[in-house]
Amino acid sequence: MPPQPPKGRTKIASVTKTLKVGDVAPDFALRSHDGREVKLSAYRGQRVVLAFFAFAFSNT
Repeated sequence: MPPQPPKGRTKIASVTKTLKVGDVAPDFALRSHDGREVKLSAYRGQRVVLAFFAFAFSNT
């Protein structure tokens, strides 16, 4: 039986900046549940709530 690829996260973040209250969040892009790319910069000037559910709806 050939070796199986690892499940879950396979890369480790090299550097993570810790933000403080009042800091401007760096821009980033993520895929939404329907596959569209969503950029934080598209919401500049608005209040944004980010909710992350790691592997919530996956079989990982």
